[in-house]
Amino acid sequence: MEDNSNQTKDAPGLDLKEIRQIVDLMSKNDLSVFHLEHGSFKIKLRRGSDIEAAKDLLSKMPISAGVTTVAAPYATAPAAAPVSAAPAAAPAPAAAAAPEPAGPTINSPMVGTFYRAPGPNEKLFVNVGDTVDENTVVCIIEAMKVMNEIKAEARGTIVRILVDDTRPVQYGQPLFELK
Repeated sequence: MEDNSNQTKDAPGLDLKEIRQIVDLMSKNDLSVFHLEHGSFKIKLRRGSDIEAAKDLLSKMPISAGVTTVAAPYATAPAAAPVSAAPAAAPAPAAAAAPEPAGPTINSPMVGTFYRAPGPNEKLFVNVGDTVDENTVVCIIEAMKVMNEIKAEARGTIVRILVDDTRPVQYGQPLFELK
């Protein structure tokens, strides 16, 4: 009789030790999803939250005007501006000073922290005037300690960067304006 005690019922092609090795590799290589299909055998592993489910949920929620006014200061406020220097009425003029994007935009697919370069003292992904296409990586958004490369998913030329480096961004917030 064959001993199958190390194999899981959900993954007859892999034993528990092999699954743990895959999870370790995912962690070491900062992967959030692993998917393997071989014949009738299928396995899909995810680390962190289910971003696709969160995107779906957020896309069905109505966007209120309050979200826009909260997100706008990230694009317009200087990085070193002291919080106490701004009076309570200052956010409205600051939001009015930055015109709404005139052209198409590249929007944030998630909530997280926006980074323009792959690391400190490294070359920026894109600058104003750069031409991008659907596969051009334009930034990184860190969400739950996972660095997610964000692609333009559109063709055009960067005319404006709407978010300061290392600032928090919201789902759907415009990051870059294209022409």
